Amino acid sequence: MQIFTLDPRCWRIGRIFGRNPLLRRADRIEALVMLVALVVALVAVPVAGVAGAVVYGARNSRYAQEARERHAVIATVTEIDDSGTTVVQARWPVAVGERTGSLELPTSAEVGERTEIWVDKDGNPVTPSTPTWHALGDAVGVAEAILLIVAIGMTSLVIRVRSRLDRGSDAQWEHELRCLEDDGGRTNRR
Repeated sequence: MQIFTLDPRCWRIGRIFGRNPLLRRADRIEALVMLVALVVALVAVPVAGVAGAVVYGARNSRYAQEARERHAVIATVTEIDDSGTTVVQARWPVAVGERTGSLELPTSAEVGERTEIWVDKDGNPVTPSTPTWHALGDAVGVAEAILLIVAIGMTSLVIRVRSRLDRGSDAQWEHELRCLEDDGGRTNRR
C-alpha cells in the first residue's frame, strides 16, 4: 500500500526556500525560474481572455455596422470591355435614381445580363459585408496568439537558464575532478 502525502518540501518550488544542504544555488535558481514561468503562464490566461473579448466586441460591432450599411442590389450589364476581362459597364439602382460605373465580375457576362452586387449607403460598389460570426474566430485567434507567444517565451527562458546552469555545473564537476586527479585521488592534504 502506498501512502500519499502532501508535503510542500517535496515540491520543486520548495527548493527555493528549502534548508536541504544538498541543494545548490543552481537548483534554487532553476526552481525560481520555473516558478516565474508558471506564474507568468497563469497570468497570461486571463489576459488572453480579456484581449479576445475586446477584439470580439470591436470586430462584432464593426461587422454589424457593415451589415447595416451594405446591401445587395441587382445590376444590369450595359457594356462589355473588349479586352476580354471581367470588367463591365453596368447600372444599378440607388436611393435616388440610378448609378452607372465599371464593375469587376467573377465571371464573364453578356450585355443585358443581371448580376447581384453589393453597394454601400451611397450606392458605391463594395465587397459583401463580413458575417458577424467571423468576430468569434478573430477573438479566438488573438487569444491563442497571446498564449502561444507567452508559452514560447517562457519555454525559451527556462531552456536558456537551465542550459547556463548545466554548463556551470559541468565546469564545477570538471574542476573538482581535476583537483582530485592532481592530488592523487585524495581530498585532503595531510
